[in-house]
Amino acid sequence: MLKNLFKRTASDGGDERNEITIYAPVDGDIMSIEAVEDPVFAERMVGDGLAIRPTSDTIVAPVAGILTQLFPTGHAAGITTPDGIEVLIHIGLDTVALKGEGFTKLAEQGSQVDVGTPLVRLDLDKLTQTAKSLVTPVIVTNMQKVAGLSVFTEEHVKASTSWVLKVVPKAE
Repeated sequence: MLKNLFKRTASDGGDERNEITIYAPVDGDIMSIEAVEDPVFAERMVGDGLAIRPTSDTIVAPVAGILTQLFPTGHAAGITTPDGIEVLIHIGLDTVALKGEGFTKLAEQGSQVDVGTPLVRLDLDKLTQTAKSLVTPVIVTNMQKVAGLSVFTEEHVKASTSWVLKVVPKAE
């Protein structure tokens, strides 16, 4: 069910034809970035986006590009699109402290990924018991390259199927 569609930034200086669609990286329930219980994300210190409470165990690429970061612990991944937009998927809060326990990497840093390429498998039972939170922010980290950002929120999203962000890169 449609809950909300809004634009956080005015679309100026961008090209609507180059709009980038970012899909949900995991099945789950949407929450606003402001509601994330970590000020680094809630106050948009690393970028803008939204968060998902996962209900499935596989994190997939939400956009096509190069997997430019896959942390050794498996708790976060970064993808850079051909247009230079950087998307961060941070699985849970304070999960770096788990030192990789509960995360199985399914892709290699530096590889080309398409929407739906499996990146990380989660041991949901273990992580539910050990992680502070499994809330997963999905963030555009280089907002200086963004002319427009639309956030589409449904109550529940499906990985690789539901779009969650649309980004208009600034014209170069």
